[in-house]
Amino acid sequence: MRFKGAPVFHPDQISSDWLTSVLDGHGDVVAFDVEAIGTGQVGANFRCHLTWDGKDGPSAVVVKFAALDAQSRATGIQMGTYQREVEFYRHIAPRIDVAVPHVHYLDFVPGSADVVIVMEDLHPRIQGDQIKGCNDEEAQAVLSEAALLHGEFWGDRSLFELDWVSRRGPDEMTQTIELIEALQPAFTDRYRTELSDEAIEAGDRFTQGMSTWFSETPEPSTLVHGDYRLDNLMFAPAGTVNSRPLVVVDWQTVTHSHAAHDVAYFLGSSFEPEDRRRYEERLVAHYVSELAHRGDSPPITLDEFWLNYRRFSWSGFLMAMLASMIVGRTERGDSMFVAMANRHAAQIFDLGATEFVNRSAR
Repeated sequence: MRFKGAPVFHPDQISSDWLTSVLDGHGDVVAFDVEAIGTGQVGANFRCHLTWDGKDGPSAVVVKFAALDAQSRATGIQMGTYQREVEFYRHIAPRIDVAVPHVHYLDFVPGSADVVIVMEDLHPRIQGDQIKGCNDEEAQAVLSEAALLHGEFWGDRSLFELDWVSRRGPDEMTQTIELIEALQPAFTDRYRTELSDEAIEAGDRFTQGMSTWFSETPEPSTLVHGDYRLDNLMFAPAGTVNSRPLVVVDWQTVTHSHAAHDVAYFLGSSFEPEDRRRYEERLVAHYVSELAHRGDSPPITLDEFWLNYRRFSWSGFLMAMLASMIVGRTERGDSMFVAMANRHAAQIFDLGATEFVNRSAR
């Protein structure tokens, strides 16, 4: 149900009338309190605590807007992230088994940062901590959820027909290469004192050989989250019984790629290098096993998947290098991007993944 008054695209515009309208069917909201939550860089999340007129209704909802920072908003418009998340909740979320938030209402003005998504409050689930990392049991649950997503769209060529999903045409690739060429030196200069020697070398190597990496995107494609990391995962508290122990949020970067994109990105960013080395092969095997347990299991061997897992160890490093330079800076954001760059650089060199940007190796 659309609100009949002025549209709401900023937290200061939230009103009792608007909440009553967008949560239609629950009576009237007579009072509410708003608090900022989350650690988003391109989106801004707020929890609204609700007081009803005595009828049943949710005690709280989460309202997501575009980032309040001007640079981050401009990035969201240019990259199509606001449209992508809205279209995901409209068209993809209803058809998958992946645990995602229930959406009560959404509104979006194409080509702008005017976006709002009203969704269920996931409390008492706890947001993962990108910097702190996770344990191997949590990682298994995360990879099982990824297998649900990837298995549903494995080899689905119709993804190429969705303009809000597809970002692999020649023009998009050229723009990405030009962006990396422009931003990689600035990234290294900004964070040089905190980057490992491997991270600095990885940035240089990728810039020199990235046309090779981008020219060989492997098949089959599937739908991937694109930013599959702990900050975008909500975990049920330990010891609680819950039908959805893990919920995946922040679908602004959904696209089509090889499934190894999400798997390598998640494992490379979620562990310190020594822990990743300890768990990595077993967790990748767990993911492939989860795919195989589907009734329509995708035909892929562990060796085939491992090859592309190595290839996409670059994915998280690229996200750290690019996103850090095109969104508004925060202290936590800087710490997160440095941690990601260093962890993924270690992953790249551990796996010998420099071969995928080495022209002479082709």
